[in-house]
Amino acid sequence: MTEHDRERFTEEEVSEMKEIIEGIGVNLSTDVAHWVWSTYTKIINKQEKKPCMCGKSAQHWRRAVETIRSFVKDWYDI
Repeated sequence: MTEHDRERFTEEEVSEMKEIIEGIGVNLSTDVAHWVWSTYTKIINKQEKKPCMCGKSAQHWRRAVETIRSFVKDWYDI
């Protein structure tokens, strides 16, 4: 995580990320899918087309969730 990353997010945003991402288990609900993808693309600072919710797209969703988890962990570890 760079200083630039810290400037793009507020403490409140990261706190919300932490709360939501901790509630996500193995199955991603459609209720939080939009939030996951928009948060993921904000973290990577790049727009990517949101994948479908089918099993074939699981790797994309897993990458998004793990990116958010890693970002939150890094935020609080520094």
